[in-house]
Amino acid sequence: MSGERLDRLRALLTAHGVDALVLRPSSNLRYLAGATLHGFLVVTPDGPPVHVADAFGEAVSRIPAGARVAVDPQMPAHELLALQEALGPETPIASAAPLLAPLRMRKSAAEIELMERAAIAADRALVAARDLTWSGSTEREMARRLRILLLESGHEETMSVAVAAGENSADPHHRPSDRVINPGDAVRVNLSGRYGGHCSDTTRMFVVAEPPEDFEAMYSVVLAAQTAACEAVRPGVTAAEIDAIARAVIADSGYGAFILHRTGHGVGLDEYEPPYLTPEDGTVLDAGMTMSIGPGVYLPELYGARIEDVVVCTDIGARRLNQTPRLLSVVDL
Repeated sequence: MSGERLDRLRALLTAHGVDALVLRPSSNLRYLAGATLHGFLVVTPDGPPVHVADAFGEAVSRIPAGARVAVDPQMPAHELLALQEALGPETPIASAAPLLAPLRMRKSAAEIELMERAAIAADRALVAARDLTWSGSTEREMARRLRILLLESGHEETMSVAVAAGENSADPHHRPSDRVINPGDAVRVNLSGRYGGHCSDTTRMFVVAEPPEDFEAMYSVVLAAQTAACEAVRPGVTAAEIDAIARAVIADSGYGAFILHRTGHGVGLDEYEPPYLTPEDGTVLDAGMTMSIGPGVYLPELYGARIEDVVVCTDIGARRLNQTPRLLSVVDL
């Protein structure tokens, strides 16, 4: 268990007036322990952490009477209700998210190295995808092949593999279907998986044989927005400001009404974690924070486009962990 992380956590427990933190099997427990553990972990401001393997009742017994308790934000409702019942209704229980998020947002050099390996592995899968036969295949078939490529690249598991062709690419949440991919289609490909316990997340656009009418002009706007957002990443800038920069580029080009999601989100042990690049997130960026930056434009019933990379905030700006070209990829028939 990382002594440095434990010391920082204990300082936060004291600062927030928390007497006991209860973690369950989750990315939060993995973060603190440095490995996958089963069972529960009880941490107090002093004394050694207590790991109780698969024994909820024993974990409860380790919580001091009258304690103010924070729980893993990934704790399911049935465990939370059981904990409250065991401790009694007078015991205050709150989410530990405000304690854990500041710890996990700033990645160590070792974490960033693992995330870079994850990004490079995802890039290898994308490069290999260009040689697949896209025309005449269905979205579902291509998604299955891409999952295999992710695993062959070194990922231990795949998480989200999206293939959206033609009019389906205008839906940012489209799931692969039996829609056949045809010449002239724009195809949005999103790959994410877990490598060394850390997540990759990248999106690129392919076109089959040739781009549809006016697609390249829209794509250039998305590329400009993603470039501007990445270049704006540096310590002291807020997550909301990065989101606003991407939105402004798109809006100034006349596509503002076709922005359907946030500019990006934090990435680490989880595919989605703070900070969130939204208008509401005032998180101040700092060196070591890693996030996906992926603005998009979606024209109903025509096509959509998104470009997404994982970047790390450094003392002098953003460093891209994904290195595949962001120019439009044309795949042969």
